[in-house]
Amino acid sequence: MKKIFLAGLVSCLFAGSAMAETLETDDAIGMASLMMCSTFYSENEMVIEGTIVNRSMSAHREAGIDDMIMTPETSANLDLYVAQFQAADKEQSMKLCDAALKYARESNFVK
Repeated sequence: MKKIFLAGLVSCLFAGSAMAETLETDDAIGMASLMMCSTFYSENEMVIEGTIVNRSMSAHREAGIDDMIMTPETSANLDLYVAQFQAADKEQSMKLCDAALKYARESNFVK
């Protein structure tokens, strides 16, 4: 499932034309955290948290995050974040997902 997630994330974030806006590192990591935490919350039957991140993911997609492109630096930072999340135990994942919930509440990407 993680491989499917990563493939979907990469295809979404790298898709775009030369005219597309550049995706900021914080937004790339924020969106990735929302996607990973959606799965984490689902697997751990945390319905309220899952609902929050799913709504935020939808709002970010509707605001055009999927149409943006990443710089090599943002891509490298995203790779590090994904590796950190994948290596995390349940307690560490909870802390990372707390940050995802904070991103969902405070994101300036969605107007």
